[in-house]
Amino acid sequence: MDSFLQFLVPKERKFFTLFKQQGEFVLATAKLLAEQVRETDEEEQKLLYREIKIVETKGDTVAATIFDELNRSFVTPFDRDDIQSLTSYVDSFIDLINDTGKKIVMYQPCPITEHMVQLADFIVKDAELLCDILGNLSSIRKNIQGVLEQCKHIKVIEHECDDLYEISTVNLFANVANPVTLMKQREIVTTLEETTDRAQDVGNIIRRIIVKFA
Repeated sequence: MDSFLQFLVPKERKFFTLFKQQGEFVLATAKLLAEQVRETDEEEQKLLYREIKIVETKGDTVAATIFDELNRSFVTPFDRDDIQSLTSYVDSFIDLINDTGKKIVMYQPCPITEHMVQLADFIVKDAELLCDILGNLSSIRKNIQGVLEQCKHIKVIEHECDDLYEISTVNLFANVANPVTLMKQREIVTTLEETTDRAQDVGNIIRRIIVKFA
């Protein structure tokens, strides 16, 4: 009966529901990461990473479901290539958050810098914007200008994070004498910055979809 009911659900609605779930997982992992970089207790950091990993695994399942639906569907809400790209980049955004959380745990002891905290906060801002966009894809045609503004905001955040990454890198090389600690901290900062790059990739795909709607 469940399979039969699933078959009756319009294909477009299925995709929109799945993208909304992806957006919720994006925001959940970003908030957990922001909490993790503020946590000073190593055991608590590990517990927070486990929560990130649980959500990341759920995100992988949703991404796989979208690809399965794409292969089975004759009718899709927008171009198949765009659905594939959007799904992949959103999933990659979550994966990078997971990678950061894992490095924080693996690289102990490793001091968390204020720049890392700031980058994590920017990731939360990206995640809030992406969660809203992905949760409202079904009505994107009714709010094109609003979504374009959100994508523009994501791009601004990425530029700010580029500057922060450069400042952080210079600061690490100037003040961290231990080469192992330097390597650990730079790896974490780099992955954080790459996460904001991925958010911009998602924004670029959204803009591409909007151009095709216009």
